[in-house]
Amino acid sequence: MFSTLFLEVEARYRHQRLIEETVGVGPTVAKVVQEARMMQLAQQAQVSVVENMRRVSAYVFVSCAQPKRLAHALSRLPGVVKADALLGASEAVLVVEQHNFEALQSLLTEVQSTPGVKKISVKLAA
Repeated sequence: MFSTLFLEVEARYRHQRLIEETVGVGPTVAKVVQEARMMQLAQQAQVSVVENMRRVSAYVFVSCAQPKRLAHALSRLPGVVKADALLGASEAVLVVEQHNFEALQSLLTEVQSTPGVKKISVKLAA
């Protein structure tokens, strides 16, 4: 998505420069400011896309004896977006989000080592 936008902006910029050089007309100050703003927006979009690509989300099913207490305790961990106890099962479910896989692994290790946790099952979000 971003690369297409960036290539389009760059192509327009080069096309305009070629016309100005051929005709002998220099760019106006307003055009230069507009072009600079477009390039700045394209760079901001690139940073946003890269940041979103690095985020990792997962659903963690936690087998335990006391799901309500455990869900409450685990909800306090950084990276846990939501924690709920499930009815009819001795399980809690967590929605977790981290910046990369290493941070996710660290969080999962912390969840697994929490007292009262029997086992965990992890499903990565698509």
